[in-house]
Amino acid sequence: MKVNNDVSFNILSGLSDKKNSKKNGFEEIFENFIKDVNGDLNAASEAEKKLMDGNVQNFEELLYTISKSELSLRLLVEIKNKALESYQEIMRMQV
Repeated sequence: MKVNNDVSFNILSGLSDKKNSKKNGFEEIFENFIKDVNGDLNAASEAEKKLMDGNVQNFEELLYTISKSELSLRLLVEIKNKALESYQEIMRMQV
């Protein structure tokens, strides 16, 4: 069984344009969070490659890296869902 492990996560493609612009507090915090999640996903991808190659020194650390990336991505998706729900609720308000 062959597993394709070449999935790249490029969440930051839309954010790279704004690097030179002035940032406010929330934007900077959220952008840093997305960078951290992207870093976790890349680290998990590398860990999975090491696992597939059989080049594992510390199995617990490898599992920790993969679990951390999964939890980070879940948190990011939940934040996105809550922000979207809030936006939709505001749009339904009658003025």
